[in-house]
Amino acid sequence: PEGEIYVGRTPPKGDGWTPEEDVLDTWFSSGLWPFSTLGWPEETPDYARFYPTQVMETGHDILFFWVARMIMMGMWFTDTPPFDTVYLHGLVRDKNGRKFSKSLGNVIDPLLLIDQYGADPLRFTLLTSGTPGNDVNLDEAKVEYTYKFVNKIWNITKLVNMNLDEDLPSGIPHQSELDLPARWIVSRTQKLIKNVQYLFDAYQYGEAGNQILSFMWDEFAPWYLEIAKHPLYNGTPEEKERAQRVMVYVLDTCLRLLHPYMPFMTEAAWRYIPHEEEALIVAKWPEANEALIDEAAESEMEIFATLVRDIRNIRTDYKVDPGKRIAALIAPGSRQKALEDYGYIFGRLCNVPEVTILSNGATAPENAASTVVDDITLYLPLEGMLDIEAECARLTKETEKLNDRIGGIAKKLANEGFVSKAPEAVVQRERDNLDQLQTELKQLNERLESLCK
Repeated sequence: PEGEIYVGRTPPKGDGWTPEEDVLDTWFSSGLWPFSTLGWPEETPDYARFYPTQVMETGHDILFFWVARMIMMGMWFTDTPPFDTVYLHGLVRDKNGRKFSKSLGNVIDPLLLIDQYGADPLRFTLLTSGTPGNDVNLDEAKVEYTYKFVNKIWNITKLVNMNLDEDLPSGIPHQSELDLPARWIVSRTQKLIKNVQYLFDAYQYGEAGNQILSFMWDEFAPWYLEIAKHPLYNGTPEEKERAQRVMVYVLDTCLRLLHPYMPFMTEAAWRYIPHEEEALIVAKWPEANEALIDEAAESEMEIFATLVRDIRNIRTDYKVDPGKRIAALIAPGSRQKALEDYGYIFGRLCNVPEVTILSNGATAPENAASTVVDDITLYLPLEGMLDIEAECARLTKETEKLNDRIGGIAKKLANEGFVSKAPEAVVQRERDNLDQLQTELKQLNERLESLCK
């Protein structure tokens, strides 16, 4: 009927109706997205704060469909372009770099991945798997790895939360009040903030995310949090409070940096530590404090870290149970006070609770494995650490096996027919194997000589 308008899910009854011919597709409403979501046409606080934005990130395949329309709509309705930079990511492909295709049977349903691992692990994986100019090869194993990282963050948050006292002062103590491990982790945190900001400014979002992961997984959790258990459980009330404040500061900073990658998990975890802002999504972005960068503390901690790694390697070489407590003797060189103050680090990180500081120039103990770091010499007495007679028998058996393998390869390489007829790559592989086995044999003989003389 003339003059009537009908809107519905089913066709109207009767005759004479004409379907609307000017239909706006989904890209029309999408083109309004930069400002319509912020309360436009009203002058809302969100509109004033967030429009225009700086960077628009999308795929090159919808430049015309979406990006161009957003720019045109923004210019028409607000006289302002909605963003100044368009960042184009690569297309998502399968783990072998092939396009997703039903015929290939390689299509990955993101909803299934989200059901299994969560939205944040998938989001982080996509953001960190690509490099500028390249497509993203999506491998479910990477999503699973990120899922484990999320669990790690939850465990870190739980550890920090369960060790906090009520009414904890905000912020970190003055640098002069911090112990060496705290100065180290605070300094490393400032460098992380600087690196992430630099990478963000350079649109290297994947590398920035990987650096946050590496910091939390390789430095904060296994080193500082383990070391901090000493002041938390054995320190004075003042030492305990300082450790708590440093833990909260570092975790808070990491969650803020991670929030663009993992908005749901970081928002939830952030509520378990003291904070002042209403929500993480509107919390202040971290800024590095150059005054807190402490190169001396980082150098000193690197010495402790090297000693810890060397102790772990010695334990592994001698097949010492990781749970077995052992003792250490240390000729301190120029670092006697640091070793006296922080010798507990060896107890926390490599199960060496008993550390004896020797006088410089003291005679080296017999039957001891040793390592030298800078001007420090550390000895691990083997008596009590392992059954020397059994270890000598094991080493002797290992050398016999190595000699047999070396003899077999040497005989093969002495055969002119093999060397002349076999592919060069095969011959070179045998030579490399021989070099490797000879190096291992030399190391075994040195240990046999020092232990079983």
